Amino acid sequence: MKKKIMVDFISNIALFILACVIMIFPILEINDVKLVLELIFGFYTLIKLSSFIIIFKEHDYENLFTGLISLGCLISLFLVSLSAKNIGLIILIWLGVMALIKLKKADFYHDRSNKMWILRIFILIAFLSVGLLLGINLIQDKQVQILLISFIFIVNSLLDTIDPIVRYIVESK
Repeated sequence: MKKKIMVDFISNIALFILACVIMIFPILEINDVKLVLELIFGFYTLIKLSSFIIIFKEHDYENLFTGLISLGCLISLFLVSLSAKNIGLIILIWLGVMALIKLKKADFYHDRSNKMWILRIFILIAFLSVGLLLGINLIQDKQVQILLISFIFIVNSLLDTIDPIVRYIVESK
């Protein structure tokens, strides 16, 4: 298995586990939305930038861009008051920029005549659909906000895990 495929797979599984752990926060009566967002964007930044450094020689900048936009969202958490409207706005901005990153990756595959671009477009459409539906509904109480935010990140990590799995299957044949 190529190093890049393994690093992408492990980083996406780690983010999936983090989002699943955060989903049980309301059960543990941890209702601090700012803490949840700091954890998610902090780990997202750390994992994606670390992944970029590990596979730097592959010249794939998706992890760098993802890490930087997550870092920007993390910084914005300290600059704005976290009303429900601002939380929704931060999540929707993150979703929009992530969609552009995913579109760029699909274009990368398309330019190299790799059929993976079709899968990446499907992932982009699914990501945008789920993200927009859930991101708009963040005007709820704190427990529901935490559940919706963690679900957005669960879906994102699962969709991002599809790419390395399919690349591994295709390359192994």
